[in-house]
Amino acid sequence: MSQAPLPMYYRIEQGILEQIQSGFLRPGEQLPTEAELAERHNVSRITAKRALDDLVHQGMAYRQQGKGTFVASQRIREISGFGSFSVDIQSRGLTPSSQVLLFKEIYPDQDIRERLHLDEGKRAFLLKRLRLADGDPVAVETAYLPCTLCPGILEEDMAGQSLFTVLQARYGISPTWADAEIESRSASKHEAELLKMKAGKPVLEARRTTFTTNYDVIECVDSVYRGDRFTFYTGRQRLG
Repeated sequence: MSQAPLPMYYRIEQGILEQIQSGFLRPGEQLPTEAELAERHNVSRITAKRALDDLVHQGMAYRQQGKGTFVASQRIREISGFGSFSVDIQSRGLTPSSQVLLFKEIYPDQDIRERLHLDEGKRAFLLKRLRLADGDPVAVETAYLPCTLCPGILEEDMAGQSLFTVLQARYGISPTWADAEIESRSASKHEAELLKMKAGKPVLEARRTTFTTNYDVIECVDSVYRGDRFTFYTGRQRLG
């Protein structure tokens, strides 16, 4: 039995999608209008509009009122928020990199001391980095580590390597467990400038604490991710 022909809106949508995925159409480029698609494919404007609507709903395109429909930046799907940013990004076929914004020794405030299980007066290392995927800024990550855990780590170039890799290779510390909580909020002006987005646009904030096999605290990390670039995935959970 022969299969029914694919609907025209779907064929138009898939043709545009192939151009996006092949790189022929790049993020930020304008897509043909409903009228142009209707004339090109000899279909109604309603059919052309449905093709564009589907691309917008998939997150592959976005609309600007009065200007048209444009190719969206690729979403980074199923990031857990629990592990290494570098490993997560590499596993999705993208190239991770970083810009070090701050890397110094500090006296942490009470919140950070409690998360690191540090006594008052103990010092910690602060590592704040802008995280990039294929050269695009996608997250601001601020990590805190007990100074006693990794003496001399300020000597390391943290722009070009994973913190987890340094901890394992230099200090023999293996991050094994992590707790994380994730919430949505609006980007501050400073975050928006770093992430090249408009202030007030949605971001996802993850607060993570990482432990060794014996549940000794290794680090606590506050990460701010662009809401339009990430989909978080927590994995399958048993209920009841």
